[in-house]
Amino acid sequence: MVPGSIPKTIFSIAKLNTFVSNELMQTTNKNNLFRYLGILLKALALVLTFWFIYNRIFTTKNLDEIRLYFSDHLSNGKNLWMLLIAILLTGFNWGMETYKWRFLILKIENISFVRAFKAVLSGVTVSVFTPNRIGEYAGRVVYINEGDRIQAALITVISSLSQLIITMLVGALCGLIYLDSYQPDTVGDLSLYIGIQLYIILFVLVILTFINTSFLTILLNRIKYLAKRFAKYTAVFGYYSQTQLFKVLGFSLIRYTVFSVQYFLLLRFFGVQISGMDALILIPVYFIALTAIPTITLAELGVREVVAITIFSVITTNEIGLVSTSFTIWLFNLAIPALVGVVFVLRAKVFK
Repeated sequence: MVPGSIPKTIFSIAKLNTFVSNELMQTTNKNNLFRYLGILLKALALVLTFWFIYNRIFTTKNLDEIRLYFSDHLSNGKNLWMLLIAILLTGFNWGMETYKWRFLILKIENISFVRAFKAVLSGVTVSVFTPNRIGEYAGRVVYINEGDRIQAALITVISSLSQLIITMLVGALCGLIYLDSYQPDTVGDLSLYIGIQLYIILFVLVILTFINTSFLTILLNRIKYLAKRFAKYTAVFGYYSQTQLFKVLGFSLIRYTVFSVQYFLLLRFFGVQISGMDALILIPVYFIALTAIPTITLAELGVREVVAITIFSVITTNEIGLVSTSFTIWLFNLAIPALVGVVFVLRAKVFK
């Protein structure tokens, strides 16, 4: 060994130890920062969720009237089975959404149904207090551990888009029938004929566009700026075959049918006299009207009531029945799942 090499070696080791210690300290500080930030975000989500739901319920103008009306129909017991089925369909509704989202997300991560269900309800929780429920994407992706979360958010967009397509296409068709059947003076035969032709064109274009999302990947990759920096993310739109995307639309149609049946059962439970044929036309029109109106959840319950009274006024004057139905469907399908989702938000790992 060269004289003097031992002190140099000791010095080098000491220097290396100092470097490693500094790196570990910086990493620890960074991890602590993200941990505290995660706790802060969870606490914020908890407070906002409870505040918004509390505010929504106790600022409802007809709350006392709804409570009394609900109690009367509950004690009557005549159509209690309708209420019970509507409640059970809430679980099927979100279970179907979980199955659809998991079907899509398996392309980037092997996630169990249970974890996917937690992710979906976490999304419901975060969506409650965000404009137009955009927080749903962030709420779901916190349960993605191995896959890329940005890719997961884009996949969630595909899932949401499939539901929007079903809502728009079914609602638009029923809207044409609604105008012809309930508002004949506002539309002539020629206008109706043109409307049907436009609908057919729209239907074909929308379906073809959705089942060919891979074309979007090709198109985006032709843009050099996007291709160079975001190829990993634009590739998401090419992950699925036409058959798989048709299945996704099928899942969305099943879910759409579920909450349509829920709405019909609650209408009948609250004494709104509506036939099955009227329900097939008016409920989709109601759903597409809600979709078309930009709203944040803060004002959504009031919007639901006004839209329901407007749409269903062609067959009934039972406004309190319509208001009670809108309130209850919101409570079952959004408020209660959001409160359950709080537990999953608190247990999620916000940062990888």
